[in-house]
Amino acid sequence: MENAPKILIVEDDRKLRRLLEIELEHAGYKVASFDNGIDALENFKQLAPDLVILDIMLPDMDGYEIAQNLRKLSPDVLILMLTALGMKKDKLTGFESGADDYLTKPFDNEELLARIKALLRRKHIDVSRPYRIGRLEIYEDRRTVYYDGKEIDLTKTEFELLMYLVKNRNRAVSKEEILNAVWGIDYYGSDNTVEVYINYLRKKLSPDLIKTVRGIGYRLVGEELETNH
Repeated sequence: MENAPKILIVEDDRKLRRLLEIELEHAGYKVASFDNGIDALENFKQLAPDLVILDIMLPDMDGYEIAQNLRKLSPDVLILMLTALGMKKDKLTGFESGADDYLTKPFDNEELLARIKALLRRKHIDVSRPYRIGRLEIYEDRRTVYYDGKEIDLTKTEFELLMYLVKNRNRAVSKEEILNAVWGIDYYGSDNTVEVYINYLRKKLSPDLIKTVRGIGYRLVGEELETNH
């Protein structure tokens, strides 16, 4: 149970939420749950779930908005949306918001568990493959980094910052996005912290690897961009 995948439930229906907790705990998962989006987002970084079961119709904000915020906090978190809305356009909106899968209520528990297993299996396969960007090579599952074939020693925070840049490598990310994803949305320190750690990475890897995008933030760059993800 110690290494069991962690699942976060965001569902305002108390009865359904409790049934999901019981079913998932019985299946061997670690489970946390909230009845609203604000609490879920505030506790997301600390809980670090592998998968989020997310209802769309919530009292404070809809599931689409929550999914978008979850993607900013963790680009690789799995999101399974639950809803009574079965229209094709609703499902498309869910996928566009960042959902990995979609299940319409009422649903069968066996189907729910099967979808969860399939999503987690896909994630496990993905993280076992290295990211290769130019001369940079990263094994996320082993938390090891190589540059020009030489292993680079990074702190936990440096590694998490690098991974966030890697997973968002096709766009520039702001200091605020980085702070929320790496330090958590409840972090109240200076945004200069990001600049300090960016400089740490530049010194340990390459000064040209992370580009400063004026007015926006930072973007990872690299020659001959290639990745198995």
